[in-house]
Amino acid sequence: MNVLKPDLVWVDGRCYRHFGKRNSSDYATTPYVEDDDLDIENGEEFDDTDIEIVSFGSSRYKHTFSVAKLFFPVIIGAKHSTRKKIEAETKTTIQIPKVGQDGDIVIIGFYHKGIISARRRIDLLIAATRKKHPYTHFLSVPLNEDHIMMKFNEFKNDILANSGKTSRGVDETIFQTPSKLHMTIGMLKLLDDVEKEQAIKALDYCKETIVMPAMKKYGQIPICLQGITMMNDDPEEIKILYAKVTDGNNVLQEIANEIENYYASIGLIVKYKESVKLHVTLMNTRYKATKEEFKMKVPFETFNGTEIFKVHENTCFGETVLKQIHISTLHEISSNGYYQAIAKINLTEGS
Repeated sequence: MNVLKPDLVWVDGRCYRHFGKRNSSDYATTPYVEDDDLDIENGEEFDDTDIEIVSFGSSRYKHTFSVAKLFFPVIIGAKHSTRKKIEAETKTTIQIPKVGQDGDIVIIGFYHKGIISARRRIDLLIAATRKKHPYTHFLSVPLNEDHIMMKFNEFKNDILANSGKTSRGVDETIFQTPSKLHMTIGMLKLLDDVEKEQAIKALDYCKETIVMPAMKKYGQIPICLQGITMMNDDPEEIKILYAKVTDGNNVLQEIANEIENYYASIGLIVKYKESVKLHVTLMNTRYKATKEEFKMKVPFETFNGTEIFKVHENTCFGETVLKQIHISTLHEISSNGYYQAIAKINLTEGS
């Protein structure tokens, strides 16, 4: 661990330094002082506007909240060490359902500040753990229409028959499956049924407040796949090759940005860039990686796309309009060959 460059974790709009696991000797237990007006975690004044605390008995208070049960072991710690440490330093009692069981977490204490501090510490533990968890779902725009799949297959066959023969790393295994062609709006980590339901309700909200107003104003939202690009700047060392999504009036870009922003505001998406990159993956060397290589985080191979760019830099893969937005499940495929959806919104008649 590099203590000069620790991981940063965002919780409720606050940025924390996360130093990972530390030895018990590294902790200096600081007694909780009711008259201290500073947040133990980051030196800020307490703000309980987003935390509901109710009276409990004659002289205590209680705060109840829900988290995915897979976080319970992290909050409890080995031999209940993490829970006990938080309780001791915040003068609270933390009730957690037994591992494997559902239920809410309850924090009980004599002072609001202690309860708030305990909640903030638990939030930080959850955020750090969630950061390490793999993605489970993603917001997608399906683009597996017949004419687009046909153009993609022509692109693939031409490469394999011509430039692919002399280009390092190019073979059939790195091409996208035609039935999975899509545009991604954002990646999600939905870790229990509560978070899935939250994501589903958010999609309906986005339809009514973002997408439909835009369509009412501009009509159908065009999507044009024209040309290819890559994330890096060296065509001889490509990991992923994309089709460009052109957006002449910028409406599609604005819709994607607003949807991502809303999901970020409710804690279901972590934003790394100001704007969603509109693209459709055509080739990806990770497709050929085995499950063991994924688990071991073996670096993905690259391929030489120099010849591909010479021929297909401006290739057109087709045009369509925005018809659906899905919450797609990673690694689960439906009967039509596209990703299994836990929810979808239809934006055109008959779709």
